Amino acid sequence: MAHTLILSVETLASLDFKAVESQFRINAMGPLRVSHALLANLSAGSKIGIVTSRMGSVDDNTYGGYYGYRMSKAAVNMAGMSLARDLFERGIAVALLHPGMVATEMTGRQGIAPQQAARGLIARMDELDLSSTGTFWHAEGERLPW
Repeated sequence: MAHTLILSVETLASLDFKAVESQFRINAMGPLRVSHALLANLSAGSKIGIVTSRMGSVDDNTYGGYYGYRMSKAAVNMAGMSLARDLFERGIAVALLHPGMVATEMTGRQGIAPQQAARGLIARMDELDLSSTGTFWHAEGERLPW
């Protein structure tokens, strides 16, 4: 059975717990599984970039809703911070990256072009080193609140 990411205006009254579980498997467990699978191939100077969302920021949640998406992105942010701490001694840096609101099917094609978002993510990865490991960044360079 295929699982799809469902981003809808979830309210407390309209929660679909199967969709929430699917979002956790994709958004939180997916990046952790990939990082784990590739760990043996990483050495000092390697970098891990995790695409997340500012909707996973507890501090930046000013209007609620979107339970599954927000919770799954907060979970991947925590996984990224743990990876940053655990891999520091090995010289591997980790960044948590919000691409901005990208014009995709998920956003109703509203937002910035995927190519623009990708350029910003690449720029943040180019800047990443051990002094900035475990930080949460917007693709355009703004440091985001947790």
